[in-house]
Amino acid sequence: MNDENNLSFIFFLTLDERLPKAFYVFNEHLKKRGFVLVPIKIDQLQTIISTSGQDQVVILCSVTDVREFKFYSQKIRGVLKYILKSKRLTFIHLSSFSKLNDQKKYSLQKNYFFMKYPLSAKELSRTIISFYELKKDQKTVWPGGRRATLEGGAL
Repeated sequence: MNDENNLSFIFFLTLDERLPKAFYVFNEHLKKRGFVLVPIKIDQLQTIISTSGQDQVVILCSVTDVREFKFYSQKIRGVLKYILKSKRLTFIHLSSFSKLNDQKKYSLQKNYFFMKYPLSAKELSRTIISFYELKKDQKTVWPGGRRATLEGGAL
């Protein structure tokens, strides 16, 4: 569990003016494990990524009906490739529409995950928390390697 002074947030990307039922279900399960589920809109997403003090930012996005499907396809899919460039971000996409599975498209980033409904909220919450902890424990390693040198002396 987390200390009250050191709360961990998981963000829920809203696709409608009203919060969906899935938000309340996930919020209940995550709250029991010491996490706070915070609803955000697409225009707040980039700000959250850049200003969050957390090592890992987890975003949940749930698409359950045709209206949300249309909004996701028009607004979010277009900016998703730019959002996923942040290695601190993990985007977990939950949907009942198999057409939205962008796993192949974003597999190189290794921070996009698609899960198809129906799902057990309790099991999914447990998976999200363990994934959050795993990503948080990973250290960022410089990808450049060592500088090249000549062996055997000068030119």
